[in-house]
Amino acid sequence: MALQAEVLFVNPDYLKRLTQLNGAVEEASIVPSIILAQDKYLQQYLGTELLQALKTKVSGGTLSGAYTTLMDDYVRKAVVWWTMVELLPNLYVQVDNGGLVIRTAENTAAIGSDDLHRQVENARQNAQFYTTRMVEYLTANVNLFNEYNDNGPADMLPERNAYFQNGLSISIGSGGLDPRIADKYIG
Repeated sequence: MALQAEVLFVNPDYLKRLTQLNGAVEEASIVPSIILAQDKYLQQYLGTELLQALKTKVSGGTLSGAYTTLMDDYVRKAVVWWTMVELLPNLYVQVDNGGLVIRTAENTAAIGSDDLHRQVENARQNAQFYTTRMVEYLTANVNLFNEYNDNGPADMLPERNAYFQNGLSISIGSGGLDPRIADKYIG
């Protein structure tokens, strides 16, 4: 069975240009973190339908108008920094044939776990900043993105309030109760 091709909103070169990531880091180490960042973090704030619409437009070369603004000014920067949140620990500790290892090269010294946590936290703060800006843009321009409100029962609804405190995301989903079940709780 062949794996389905993934649509990436950023490529490893873009990531290297916007972060401190060294040009020698292999693409094979970066791509899984990009995929995870898009699925784990972006889908949470875009919702399933808008995420899929963006993937379709990017892969089909039909990204235009407000979708281009959303992608270029907000989504890509959030993906870059959420990717770093996921990537940094994987660059520190790697799975090798012999188990988990910390790699070092000549003329370098491995950092300690406290230094790693500081770098991950810095990336998380950057990611949260860009995610908050993205959510603010989407909620102010909801009329430009039909897919933002068009999620079905099996889809992830977009969180419309992004508030981060000490690395935790505190939100109330799509402006309150899930509209699919709200009528059960509201008289």
